Order: sequence, then C-alpha cells, then structure tokens
Amino acid sequence: MSAFDPATLPATIAAYFATSGNRNALELFAPDATVIDEGESHHGHAAITSWLDSVERRYQPRYVLQDANHDGAGHTVTFQVSGTFPGSPAILRQRFELDGQNKISHLRTL
Repeated sequence: MSAFDPATLPATIAAYFATSGNRNALELFAPDATVIDEGESHHGHAAITSWLDSVERRYQPRYVLQDANHDGAGHTVTFQVSGTFPGSPAILRQRFELDGQNKISHLRTL
C-alpha cells in the first residue's frame, strides 16, 4: 500500500496537519470558524485557540494521514493519531469545510 500524499489536499488542510493541530494552526481558521470535537463546540478564534492548546497539552497528538475524500461541500480526512491518550494510536476522521478565502470555516471530528 502506498502512503497518502498530503499534496492532494487543499493547502489549508495539509498545513493544519503539518502543524500537528497546535496553536500555530489558528491562522488557518476563519475568524468565525466552528470546531466540534469530543462532543463540544468551539466558535471563534479565542475558543479555537483554547481548544488547540488544550488538545496539545492533554494529548500531544501527532498525525499520519491515510486517506481523504472530497464531496463538493467539504473534505473528510482519515488519519492515525498517536499521543498521550488511552488507546493510542487511533484512527479518526475529521470533516473540513473551507470559506472563500480558503480558511477553515468548520471542522468536525467524526
């Protein structure tokens, strides 16, 4: 099996995973973006900054992309995430929607 090439993703999504989802990823989000993760909703840059910091502090996640699909409205990315959480590593999927400036407007962990 060949490795997934992140260059097939929109640059914004590839950059999100390249930052490992830490605080440096904030510039990739629209000011009014929403993130839904672990059953909680985070809206706007302040809340998303807190979410990014919390995820990094609690889990120290690192990603290996496996697959991606585009359906016209958004992109769903399948990845292996490893970190300091029970059951690591795990396979997860996230759904991304981008706005007209190619910023993340909506991110949902499925």
